[in-house]
Amino acid sequence: MYLRRTGGGRARALPLAAVVAMGSAVILTTALSASGATSHQAVAAAHHATTAKLTLAKARVDVAAARKPMTMFTGPKTAPGLVPAGKSLVSIYSVPAPLPQRSAAGVATAAKAIGWKAKVVFGNGTPSGWLAAINTAVQGGANAVAMSAGVPALMAPGIAKAKAAGAPFVDIFNGVKNPPPGLVAQIGPQERTQGYRLAEWIVQNTKGKGAQIIAYNSPQFSDLQVALGGFVQGIKDAGSKYKIINTTLSPASDIGSPAGAQRMAALFRKYPQAKYIFVLSESWAGTFAQAVQASGRHDVTGLGTDGDFFLPQIRKGAKFVEIGPDTSEYGWFAMDAILRAMNHKPQVKYNVPFRLFDNTNAKSSTGPAIANSYDYKSAWLKLWGVKK
Repeated sequence: MYLRRTGGGRARALPLAAVVAMGSAVILTTALSASGATSHQAVAAAHHATTAKLTLAKARVDVAAARKPMTMFTGPKTAPGLVPAGKSLVSIYSVPAPLPQRSAAGVATAAKAIGWKAKVVFGNGTPSGWLAAINTAVQGGANAVAMSAGVPALMAPGIAKAKAAGAPFVDIFNGVKNPPPGLVAQIGPQERTQGYRLAEWIVQNTKGKGAQIIAYNSPQFSDLQVALGGFVQGIKDAGSKYKIINTTLSPASDIGSPAGAQRMAALFRKYPQAKYIFVLSESWAGTFAQAVQASGRHDVTGLGTDGDFFLPQIRKGAKFVEIGPDTSEYGWFAMDAILRAMNHKPQVKYNVPFRLFDNTNAKSSTGPAIANSYDYKSAWLKLWGVKK
C-alpha cells in the first residue's frame, strides 16, 4: 500500500548501434518514399522496435518470473548476535489499513517467537497520535519500538526519546534518504522494481502494441513515489507507443472513500482511450472497484503495489494486478534489525521478496493477501539461533 516515488530522465548520447539503426531507417525511407504511407508506417514500426529499451520479449520473461511463488529465504547470511531474554517491544501501526496492520502484527509475532513481550498499538491515524503512542511506549519501558507506515520526519521527536531511552526504533515503509537520528533501520519493499514490473505487465498484456495510461501520485507516501518512478521509467522504456496521458494527485483520503471513487470515475469518463490506471498501491483497489461500477468502465485494468486484501476479488474476475511481498514477514526483517542494534552490529541491506498476481495465477494461492510459499518463520529463528 503505502508510501514513496521517483521519475524523470536526461538526454543521453546515442549508442553506436542506435546511430546505425537510425541511419538505416533514413536510407530505407528514401528508397521507399514512392510507396506512400504504408512504407512510412513500416519504417516507423521498425524505428520503434530499435529504440524501445523495454522489449516485449523482456517484459514477458520478467512478468513470468514475477508471477512465480516465493520459495526461498532471502534474509541475511550473518546472524545478528545474541538474542537477549526478557525484553519487551511495542509495535505501532499508523493508519487503520490492512497493510500497516498486518505489518505491525508481524513484528509482534516475531518478538513473541523469541520469548519477548509484545504489544500492537494504533497510532490514531495522525502524526500527533503517532508521537503519543511512541511516548507511551518509551515511558512504559519498552526495549524496542517499531512503526508501520509512519513518516520519519514527523516522528523525529518520538524517535529521539526512544534513542535517549536506549530503545532501538525501526520504521517499516516510507523510507527516506536522511532518517532522523535514532532510526536504526528502515524496512521496505523493492518499490522501484515493482513499479517497473507493472509497466512490463502492460507491455506483455498489449503484446507490444501500445497503450494509453492514467497514473496516480500521492506525495504523502515516499515509498509509493519510488514505485511510481519505476512505473514511469518502464513506460518510457517501452517506447513511443506507450503514453501516460494523465497523472493525478490522490491524497490518502481517496482510499476507499466515495469521494475518491467519484474522482477516479471522472477520469475514466474523461479518458475513454485509457485502458489502464496505475493506482500506486492495492490500498486504492477498493476505490478502483467502486469507480469501475460508477463509470461502467469494465474495460479498465488497475495496477498497484502491495497485496493485503484484494486477491479474492481478482479470483472472482476483477481486472486488477498487484505486486508485493508477504506483509507479515516485514515484522521479521524489523526484528532482525532490532537485534543487530541491540548487539551493536552494523545494519544490513535487506532483500524483501515479492510476487505478482493477476487473473492467470490468483487461484494458485489461498487467503486474501500475497503470501510466501515457504516457512520463513523457521528460517528466521534458525538464523537467530532460537529453537522453536
